[in-house]
Amino acid sequence: MRASLKIDEVRIYPLDIVPKLQRVIPTGAISYGGKGSWVGRSVLVGISAEGLTGWGEIRPVNPFVGETATSVYAAIRDFYAPLLVAQNAFEIERLLDMLERKLPQNPSAIAAVDIALHDLVGKALGVPVHMLLGGPCRTEISLEWSVGLNDTAAMVREAENAVAKYGVPYVCVKVGPTPRAETDYEVVTAIRRAVGSGVGIGMDANTSYAAGAAIALAQKLENAQLSYFEQPVPRHALDGLRRIREATQVAVLADESLFTLHDARSIIAADAADVLGIKHYKCGGLKRGRKIAAIAESAGLKVNCAGTASGSYIEAVASAHLCASAPNHAFGAEFIMGLPAVDRSPIVTNTPIDVVRGHCVVPQLPGLGVNIDEKAVHEHALARTAVNASGAREL
Repeated sequence: MRASLKIDEVRIYPLDIVPKLQRVIPTGAISYGGKGSWVGRSVLVGISAEGLTGWGEIRPVNPFVGETATSVYAAIRDFYAPLLVAQNAFEIERLLDMLERKLPQNPSAIAAVDIALHDLVGKALGVPVHMLLGGPCRTEISLEWSVGLNDTAAMVREAENAVAKYGVPYVCVKVGPTPRAETDYEVVTAIRRAVGSGVGIGMDANTSYAAGAAIALAQKLENAQLSYFEQPVPRHALDGLRRIREATQVAVLADESLFTLHDARSIIAADAADVLGIKHYKCGGLKRGRKIAAIAESAGLKVNCAGTASGSYIEAVASAHLCASAPNHAFGAEFIMGLPAVDRSPIVTNTPIDVVRGHCVVPQLPGLGVNIDEKAVHEHALARTAVNASGAREL
């Protein structure tokens, strides 16, 4: 069995592909520029070693994280890729630590590299990525639809359509900011009536509520049988999360409060959440995501391995591998928005997973299981850079 897999080259492609769904969250509209813009674009990374290539893709979500497609591209081109060349790809843990020490606090850039490394190693060993994370804990994954902020009628229609068209067992409703509380109550109540009692409903305020108002809303909606209340208060307001958890019957899901392993420990120490939300672009990819899941499990907490992955099929498939490997995954995964039934990727030629009656199967092909059309990649690329032992060059 091979013990070394020497990295020959790293290729970086920011892609001019805009998601089909352009949503509004409580902190504002997700940002996308016009054709040829780098705003709101994903970055594709290919890591090659001994005739194999592993692929990773991340779309930083703004407003949400501080990174952009431009910063991710520059971080990988100027800092991470030169360090990876000639390294042993099997040593994922050491490589990620080395990159973090070189240029810290760039989790989206790290995530793209992490996913590509796992895809490469999985292909080299002939196993699915989830086997590198401990193996699958389930055969299928429940999916969730995230309803964007809009007027009441439009939000109800979106929820109804998601349940009717895709059969999702969970719907997450964007709520906030605080002055919208009465409308939020009306929206959630109307969606519960529309989808019936068999569909789980969560609320996500994306940090836009004050703790007192969040408590009042959750208590007022007790009859709506909410599955969870996601990140009602600002990122560092762990005392607010704890207050909501203590004053209501609904599970509190920490999202924006959780980026790092240290954040996971802090949330647990503060007794601030029931569920930790893991997203690649926040935590830095599969390896760190799996570690956060283990930290949560040690404290008796659940995790939600999600991220909408809008327009980014590779990111969605990577999320499926992480979901499969976490025994304490809860609720539905919102990466449905990156699956072909919703938004087909022009750079991927096969369909290892898709929506089937509100679920997707666990991927079983080697690596991530996706096949990349490199000609299509070049056609959609805003830049084409390769880094190898001779340095960086434009393709």
